[in-house]
Amino acid sequence: MKDGWDYMTQSENVVNGHLHDDTLDKKLTSLGNRGWELTHVTPLTLDGKTTCLVHHFRRLAERTRSAGFQS
Repeated sequence: MKDGWDYMTQSENVVNGHLHDDTLDKKLTSLGNRGWELTHVTPLTLDGKTTCLVHHFRRLAERTRSAGFQS
């Protein structure tokens, strides 16, 4: 039974205004294939410059009931 959400964050460093990870698209695609949905991206700044992007994900959680009736 699906009930609720699992959450995860992953960060990517930004150097001189660029992401230096050429595999970001592959990482995001792999996470999507495993049920993770990118919900938003939060930029972290230092001295007015973005230094990191934090990616926030969620997916439906698999829960099992230990007692009671299934509705």
